[in-house]
Amino acid sequence: MIYLKNSNGLVMRYFVCMVVLFGLVHHSCAQERSLGFFVTNAEENAPGLLENANLQKVGELQNEIIRAQNNAFQVNATSEVLVAPYFNSNGKFLDVTTNPSVNALGYDVGITNGGLYSAQVNITKNIFNKTIVDNLLLQNQLSNASLALGQEEMTRNLVKNITDLYIFTYQLQLQKDFTLGIIEDLNNRLKVMELLVKRGILAESDYLAIQSDIGTKQLELDQIDINFKNLYTQMGNLSGVSLTNFDPLAEPQIETTSQKDTLLFEKRFALDSLQISADQNVFENQYRPQVSVYGNSGLNAVDLNNLQRRFGLSAGLRLTIPIYDGHQKKYNELQNKLKLDNLDYYKKYNETQAQNTLESLQMQMEGQTAYLKQMEQQLQLQSNILDIYKQKMVQGLASVIDYLNLVQTYKLTAYAKLQAQTNLWLLRNQYNYTNW
Repeated sequence: MIYLKNSNGLVMRYFVCMVVLFGLVHHSCAQERSLGFFVTNAEENAPGLLENANLQKVGELQNEIIRAQNNAFQVNATSEVLVAPYFNSNGKFLDVTTNPSVNALGYDVGITNGGLYSAQVNITKNIFNKTIVDNLLLQNQLSNASLALGQEEMTRNLVKNITDLYIFTYQLQLQKDFTLGIIEDLNNRLKVMELLVKRGILAESDYLAIQSDIGTKQLELDQIDINFKNLYTQMGNLSGVSLTNFDPLAEPQIETTSQKDTLLFEKRFALDSLQISADQNVFENQYRPQVSVYGNSGLNAVDLNNLQRRFGLSAGLRLTIPIYDGHQKKYNELQNKLKLDNLDYYKKYNETQAQNTLESLQMQMEGQTAYLKQMEQQLQLQSNILDIYKQKMVQGLASVIDYLNLVQTYKLTAYAKLQAQTNLWLLRNQYNYTNW
């Protein structure tokens, strides 16, 4: 293994140098994929986001339906033929007439007029209803705003999940690179030891010990590669990306966002409160006086005689004033007040919870950063010791077993530092998710 003396960089930089030095061409030739690549594709391909976008368009069209239902002229055509015959009227067994004899059998002529022959075009229009329409439009507007906020909530969850998955996948990539470096270095040591064994400087058991350790680490590498490809595939599925190969991942660039004055959940509570008020206003539309004009034109007759002269028209004005509904309006107001109180309870609770979470995450990130610096110093110390042991082992002055134990210790320390870096990225991602 090649170690960098006097290095203060992150162990990930060490990994990259090691990869280049050992000629891992799959990283140098293949194009890296970034976190942004997967996030962008997820936002473009997620069916939930696409469905929500369509629902918002449906909501916009609903505005036009509301205007058409309440402001436009409503025109329809009706046709009706009603026959109410009389039996034994005016000496006839069956007679359709508006003047039946006294002994005729049939409906009261005052009710049916003997029949009805009607074909009309009817027109109605609501007037003086601007407040009613505005209430309906506001209710629909807030419903659309709720969908837009839901779009942001889904995006927030999607970004959080993909970022977490990317971090874990990148961690495995670094572990794989690091293990490859160890195996390459041990193979180099093995070649040197073969010469030393032939010269009688080292025992054959020392040679076999390193050879066995290489086999163990190769098995470990195979398992890491399986886990890496599994997580990579999950990330591709979540992003809607078709994977033909497993290109190397770029280091995730995750920085904490500045604390916001209004968080996403606070926007949700504010919108829900407005929605309750809007629903109340729409409910109260039925208590407003409603005025409509109507008219019709066409054929309207009760007798077939002179039917061609029974074409005409009529018009009218209808006023509806609610008077009493059994206190439904009052009860609805009380219900909505209780709903608003419930929202306020949850809002205050979530505000406290969010503030505590953000402060806790901030402290954890500071502690993790300090821990990483300590791990860098520890890795540098162990690297120096390994360099000394390499020289002594070539001279036959150091035990191969001790050397392998030091390599294992160094690997565990490097893995611990890698886990600490992974935890820091996860903490930043969680902070940004809470601070959305």
